[in-house]
Amino acid sequence: MDTSLAAQLESVLRKAAGDGTALTSMTVDYGPVAASDDLAPKAWVERATRSLVFAQGELRRPDGALAASASAVFRRAGA
Repeated sequence: MDTSLAAQLESVLRKAAGDGTALTSMTVDYGPVAASDDLAPKAWVERATRSLVFAQGELRRPDGALAASASAVFRRAGA
């Protein structure tokens, strides 16, 4: 694992939030993970307003256990 868990989560959350958004806040919860684990990322938008996007994401270990999860708020450009 070359990239931190937080950086991996931020990357998939940005993709879910879409182009033209800027990260406003992000909260990360960590679980047990080994450096050799190949983590599967997943992110989705919980809700969106005209100016904000609220997203959730997670990284799962090969056995399906949660390695880390995050929630983030993104501001839309021009909002």
